[in-house]
Amino acid sequence: MKRRILSFAMVAALSLGAACYDSTGNGYGGGPGTLVLRLTTPHPDDGAVLFEVTGPPVESVAAANGSLRVFTRHEGVRVVGAVVGDLANGAVVTLQVPDRAAAAGYSARVLEVSDRQSVLRASLAGYALRVAP
Repeated sequence: MKRRILSFAMVAALSLGAACYDSTGNGYGGGPGTLVLRLTTPHPDDGAVLFEVTGPPVESVAAANGSLRVFTRHEGVRVVGAVVGDLANGAVVTLQVPDRAAAAGYSARVLEVSDRQSVLRASLAGYALRVAP
């Protein structure tokens, strides 16, 4: 009886895991959806980040939460934007895209950063933006 329950549990777990992956094996299905830009920052007092996203089309861009504001300009396959507010490590911007399966084709980078007193950072060392499902 225990062996039968264990076998059932293993089959169920494998089936559930397979249902979460699409045919590309990337862990998220195709079709329209949302991707997230996640910021890594070495400072606790960032107030604005100028960023760039390149890759497949982006339908729209929004702030990841209500305490942030985002301003963008679309230039073909490039989106340039600024996110403003009390920034910290984690999600700062969401991207509406026509095909989540193309997530690996997007890249994002930090162009400039200022602190909360609007003083530009002298160095971008330690900053990163990552596109995540």
